[in-house]
Amino acid sequence: MTNPVYYEYRRSTLLGIILVVLLSLAGAVVHYLRSIDDRVAHSQEQLQALSMQLDAEFSPILVFAEAVRRTALTKLSLPPPDTPSELTVLQLSSIQSETLSIADNTELQMLSRLWPYFELALQTQSHLTGMFYVSEQGFAVNGQSRWPDYVADQLVNWLSRQSPEASYQRDISYYSAFLPEQAALTLPLYVDDVKVGKFVFSVSLKTLLAPLQQVNAANVVLLDTSGEVIHSASALSANMVTDHMLQVQRLNAMPWSVALLEAKGSVFAAGFKEFIWHWLAYAVLLSCLLAAMQYRYRRRTLSPFNRLQVHVERLLKGQEHGVRHIPQGQGWREFFDRILQLSERHNN
Repeated sequence: MTNPVYYEYRRSTLLGIILVVLLSLAGAVVHYLRSIDDRVAHSQEQLQALSMQLDAEFSPILVFAEAVRRTALTKLSLPPPDTPSELTVLQLSSIQSETLSIADNTELQMLSRLWPYFELALQTQSHLTGMFYVSEQGFAVNGQSRWPDYVADQLVNWLSRQSPEASYQRDISYYSAFLPEQAALTLPLYVDDVKVGKFVFSVSLKTLLAPLQQVNAANVVLLDTSGEVIHSASALSANMVTDHMLQVQRLNAMPWSVALLEAKGSVFAAGFKEFIWHWLAYAVLLSCLLAAMQYRYRRRTLSPFNRLQVHVERLLKGQEHGVRHIPQGQGWREFFDRILQLSERHNN
C-alpha cells in the first residue's frame, strides 16, 4: 500500500526547496537594493559636503568683489589729487596700450586709488588669476604697467562675444569660459543709475576644485546653468563625460552645480558581488533549517507512520501482536494499542 504521508513528505520537500530558493533570492534582492540606496545616500552626503566646501572656497571671492565695488564708489566721490599722474590703459578699439593723464578724468582717478586692490586680488585670493576693469569709455585696466599681447587679444575677443548686459543688472554675472582654463565674474559699477564700467575677476576653477579632487577619489566637475560641463574646471573630454553618470548638487555661492562622475552601471555592478554572497548565505541558512525540519519530520512522523503501516499489515496477515517495537513519542503507544484492540475485536 502506498504511504500517503511519504508522498506528502516528498511534495513538502520539493516545496521547501522552492521556498528556500525564492526566500534567499528575495533576501538578497532586499540587501542589494539597500546597498544601492546606501551608496546613493553616501554620494548625496558626499556631494553636500563638496558643495559646502566649494561654497566656502568661493565665498571670499564674492566678498572681495563687493568690497572692491564699495571702495570704488567711495573713491569716485573723492576730490581730485593735488599731484596729477598718469595711468596705463588698454584702448579696446585699437588693442593698444596708452598712457593717459588722470587730471580731468574721475574714473581714472578712481582707478589710480584702487591700484593696490589689483595687487591684493592676487595676494589674498588664491583662486583669482587676474582682476580687470573695463570702462564704458572703451578702455581697460589690469593693475599693471603693461598689457601682455595675448591677454589683451583674448580679453577683447571675449568682450566682443558677450551680449550687452541689461540696464537692471546690478549683481555679479558668471561666465564659465573666459581666458584659457579660466572662468570670469563681472561686477557692474553704477553711479546714479549710469553704468560707468565693470570689474572682471578671472578665476582658476582647477585650483578651486583641486582640494576637493585630492580628498575624493571620484572625479569632481562643475556644471553651468544649462547643465553643461565647464571644461575649464576639468581635464575630462566631452566623450569621457558622456560615458559617466552624473550626481548633481546645486551650489549656494554661485548659480552653478557640482557633480560627481561615476562610470555608468557602477552603482549596480558594485553591489552584485554582495548580492551573490547574500544569496548564498541565505540559501545555506534556509537549507540547513529545511534539512533540520525534514529530519525531525522523518524521525517524529514518517518513521512512526511506516511502523504503523507495517503493524496494520501484520495484523491483517493474522499475526497477533503486530510489531514489537513501537515508536517513541507521545501518543504512538496508545494509538498502536487501539489498533491492536480493534483487530482483536474483529477476530473475536
